[in-house]
Amino acid sequence: MEIVKIDKRIENIDNEIAKLDKDIKKQKKYLSQLIKEKDKVDGNLALFTLESNVSIKLDSIDEEAYVKEYLQYRDEVSDKDFFNRVLPLLKKIPESNGSRYFKKFEVNVGIVSDEFLYHSFKDVANFHYLTNKNYKELAHALDFILIVTTWKGLNKEWRGLANENSNRRKELYEIIEFFRGIDKKVVFYSKEDPVNYEKFVEIAKRCDYIFTTAEEIIPRYKEECKNENVFVLEFGVNPLYHNPVGMRTIKKSNDVFFAGSWLTKYPERQKETKDIFNGVIEAGRNLKIIDRNFEINHPDYFFPREYAKYISPSISHEYLQKIHKLYNWAINLNSVKYSNTMFANRVYELQAIGNIILSNYSVGVNNLFPNVFIINDSLEVKDIINSFTDEEVFEHQVGGIRNVMSSYTTFHRFNHLLLCIGEKGRLPKHRVLVVVNEMNQQIKQQFESQTYPYKHIVTYSEFTQELKEQFEIIAFFNSKYEYGEFYLEDMINAFKYTDVDYVTKSSYYNGEKFIEETEHDFVEKIGDKYRSVFWSSKFQLKDFNNMNGETPLPNGYSIDRFEFNMTSNVNKNVVQPKKYELSVIVPVYNNGKYLLNKCFNSLKRSSIFKEMEIIIIDDGSTDEFTKLIVKRLEKHYPNVRAYYFNDNGSGSASRPRNKGAELATADFITYLDPDNEAVNDGYARLLEELKIDTELDLVIGNMIKLDNTKKGNFLYYKTVNEAIGSSIIKKPHKLLIETNMRAQSIQALIVKKSIVVENNLKMIQNAGGQDTLFFQELLLHSKKTKVIDLVIHIYYAAVAGSVTNTITDRFFNKFYILEKERLPFLKKHGLINVYMEKRFNFYFKNWYLKRLNMIEEQHLEGSIDTLYKIYELYKEYIVIEDKIITTFERLYKKKEYNQIVVQCCLN
Repeated sequence: MEIVKIDKRIENIDNEIAKLDKDIKKQKKYLSQLIKEKDKVDGNLALFTLESNVSIKLDSIDEEAYVKEYLQYRDEVSDKDFFNRVLPLLKKIPESNGSRYFKKFEVNVGIVSDEFLYHSFKDVANFHYLTNKNYKELAHALDFILIVTTWKGLNKEWRGLANENSNRRKELYEIIEFFRGIDKKVVFYSKEDPVNYEKFVEIAKRCDYIFTTAEEIIPRYKEECKNENVFVLEFGVNPLYHNPVGMRTIKKSNDVFFAGSWLTKYPERQKETKDIFNGVIEAGRNLKIIDRNFEINHPDYFFPREYAKYISPSISHEYLQKIHKLYNWAINLNSVKYSNTMFANRVYELQAIGNIILSNYSVGVNNLFPNVFIINDSLEVKDIINSFTDEEVFEHQVGGIRNVMSSYTTFHRFNHLLLCIGEKGRLPKHRVLVVVNEMNQQIKQQFESQTYPYKHIVTYSEFTQELKEQFEIIAFFNSKYEYGEFYLEDMINAFKYTDVDYVTKSSYYNGEKFIEETEHDFVEKIGDKYRSVFWSSKFQLKDFNNMNGETPLPNGYSIDRFEFNMTSNVNKNVVQPKKYELSVIVPVYNNGKYLLNKCFNSLKRSSIFKEMEIIIIDDGSTDEFTKLIVKRLEKHYPNVRAYYFNDNGSGSASRPRNKGAELATADFITYLDPDNEAVNDGYARLLEELKIDTELDLVIGNMIKLDNTKKGNFLYYKTVNEAIGSSIIKKPHKLLIETNMRAQSIQALIVKKSIVVENNLKMIQNAGGQDTLFFQELLLHSKKTKVIDLVIHIYYAAVAGSVTNTITDRFFNKFYILEKERLPFLKKHGLINVYMEKRFNFYFKNWYLKRLNMIEEQHLEGSIDTLYKIYELYKEYIVIEDKIITTFERLYKKKEYNQIVVQCCLN
């Protein structure tokens, strides 16, 4: 019996050895790839970077020797003294002195978390950090406890918590049961979903309320935890900790900053990291990498050798906040890419600090923060970071600060949490009284255009002490000055990250002249009360009356130079007649933040921007912010024209695109949607081809599509060349047959305007998917077309609110309108047979049937009725019988709508 046991143990040991051998071989293979990498970058480093010309060549060596050699190389070339060099600069950067706008929630919360989350929430309420030693002492003073997923806690006291069998996990379970035993609410918050859901879900099962950063995980929690109290809670910024205070006190570096890790377990992230890093270097900038795992010395965390010279050791989180203020540009990397709500908290924090962000793709980042630059190729980086003037860099930073301070602070987040768990929330809505020296139409319009919602306006003669006391904030407008739409919002936001009595603009514009003084720092005087905002309770009416011109005044803060000018109408464009080379038609409907930050900013990066006539057609937007942005662009740029439909919208992009073609004055036109981007100076390349060969009617490039599951490369150049063996198309009908009716985005082409006008080509109004049919019309009417091998634009398909992402019965109604026009088009051009043989079955199943289970119950029957009408249009032309489509017809005739969803949806 003992021999059997020994044999079994030997067998187990042999299995373990075999497993270890396999792991070592795998690691050696990875390391051998790293060894082959060469030091590709030069030693020309910038302001905060250590110069070095050290180079070490590695031969074929084993793992231990490789690690030793790598560390030796890194120690010699890396910038280990970086922190000591910049420390004197960091000491000059002031810190927030509190918040006047927000007050702590009078709630006592016991918390388990890591330092990042703790710093985000510590000033929002009375938080008490819990350990297995102090929780009983704190118990009766606490209103509830908050358990946040963590790997080690604040001071490593919760190291091992992710391991279900660890002592730390057992201790946490004891704490949870203790608090539930004394009727204290226990709240679970996972900031590690969806990747590490399994590691922490057992904790969630023991809690009363569950919060997650990833909304798509909510159904799993509800099912597995048998708990309906599950909510989404995104990251936010603590304005007392993450803020722009002092961001302009130090001359900034032109380098690009990254603080983070190299993670071998995310190969896609590795590739995207290299794309951004290489793009920065190719743009003539240098990197500054703070390696969070520098001291671990494990090959899983080694940055590739070509970046070693840019690396510095890890730095404490508190100092990192200030170090970011030494740079204009910073890099963010998302490990989770296809969540609407979960992405790196750095996206919020860097904007609050005042960085412009270069990031890899994330559905949530793109939806929520279109001002963040999504990098899909290293070539894009140069076009982005080298296309901004210093003034535009600062203005873009201010836009990011505005984004997070207005809506995404942890005061907002904690208020949401309180309401969800049945506690009393109280997010303040401070009202501002705007006092004008003289009321006229212009000042009324400027007041009404202010984006800050809680406002009231009076003349100075109506301003009394009694009225003053009814408002928390007092602002003064001068009828001779110009106040931008974000003036009040930006000024009042400063009260959120400072505890001051007033906010002013010490630096400002007077016409085209810039008056430079303090920006984003504390001040002891105001230059003019008409460019200042005051905390009402700190002043009397007589104080305001005595403020004439420059006035000494303690405890103030000066923000930036934007959204104010001492000379009104300075930005009004006097449009000079000009013959533009290209008309870019931009259809807009309730998507102003994308229009500004995606579409328009990408056009500004083009080398032919000034030769573009940008025609923005507002299709009846009901969103005031969108109207504001359109008017703002038209006002500031002489090559922007706007047209407004004031009827609440047509329901698709067809009407505004048709109107844009009608208004276009250039000989060539293209289209770009507000939520998409033009890249690689593609429009300039397309236009150049048309100029070189005047016989060309149409030039087409490639496209990248990013949705909520994957990245797709639509390489139309490859499609055409594989079909006809040439990049020149003279027989478009034959091409459509050879490519199985394959279409390309109309935003990846330039066409002669005459092709559209002379053939009376119109997009189908009120239809969905009209782009495809319009592209085929353009192709068939062009005598000579060329395709080029260059990505022209990026299509962000996962943008919330897009017609193709919003599924109701209207979706199918729109496509029924399209199909009623597509069928005669196919018959007219002799394409019906190839369409039915090559496209119809696939399209019907993967575009229409696939979406049925995305429809709400009340819209299901109507949607299926409409889909059957689409089927009936094509029924007599069906060439290849398909089992699923046949099942659809059979079940529809029985009116078994739910069974259609069950049996026919392809998901």
